Amino acid sequence: METRKVQKTGKSTLIVSLPKKWARKNAIGNGSLLFISQSQSGELLLSTNISEPDQVMKIDIGCKSGDSLIRDIIGCYLAGYSTVEISSSQMSVNQKKDLHGIVSKLIGPEILEEKINKMVIQDLLGSEELQPDRALKRIKNMTRSMTQDAITSLINIDKELAHDVIQRDDDVDRLNLLIYRQFMEILRSRSIQRDVASSLLAFNYMQASANLECMADHASKIAEIASIADHELHAKMTDELSNISSVVANLMDECISTILNPDVDRANRSINEIAEIRMRFLDTAKSILENSNDWIFIRLVASSSIERMLHHLINIAELAINLNNATLRIDGSE
Repeated sequence: METRKVQKTGKSTLIVSLPKKWARKNAIGNGSLLFISQSQSGELLLSTNISEPDQVMKIDIGCKSGDSLIRDIIGCYLAGYSTVEISSSQMSVNQKKDLHGIVSKLIGPEILEEKINKMVIQDLLGSEELQPDRALKRIKNMTRSMTQDAITSLINIDKELAHDVIQRDDDVDRLNLLIYRQFMEILRSRSIQRDVASSLLAFNYMQASANLECMADHASKIAEIASIADHELHAKMTDELSNISSVVANLMDECISTILNPDVDRANRSINEIAEIRMRFLDTAKSILENSNDWIFIRLVASSSIERMLHHLINIAELAINLNNATLRIDGSE
């Protein structure tokens, strides 16, 4: 590793010299233009080509539409392209509808240009505007709210609240994709080799976000059940669901806290607590189902979703333990 001393020229300008070997290799001389961008960890990235910080992807979609077209656009988004130029000999109404639909489900991209045979999508959100830890807190709060409202809608047979929960699932998906994209940006910038700790954080945030997104999917499933239910639940099941709602919300806060501030002891306590709650809930649900025959399908699906939520919370707590141990290893090697 080479070092350079920062020097001051004029009244306020700070300058630093470039390594001669690097300058020769990249044909840098007097008057050459260099591009400087800042990574999420605060590093300055120097490039001789603007295509790195401002990547452009050009794709010809032909007659492609529907899910395959949507997957292509999401793939470009996750790969970190700031601009996607989409062309076709003549875009159909369905193709434009698909493109507008997927843009509305992503954070940052907007349609800047639209013609008969071309559409330009550009990401207007800088990576520094929503840091991974803040994004993780937001997705946790949204999933927490969805879970509580979904269970409430099932208990009260509140179809309006149930439909509201289902709609909010898209917001969680958008944040989850953003967190995934932020991790891909770290890989693409190669800062993973220089700042392993930040890369480990981003990776574990991405994994935690994926588990929260799965929990939001289960909350949506419970809401879907509530949207078609027309029978009141057994009083004992209502009490159990009310209790599990607050328990899951508190455990979600605790597990994400152990990710943001890695703590092995807290994470292990959470895992043990979740395991006990999970077994107790399943035993109660089984007992109720054995003594009541109406709306068995609904209760089975709802209890299954809650059981899966608790499983995802265990996954998050385990991530906190892994992150803590990995961080200790890095600190010990310095």
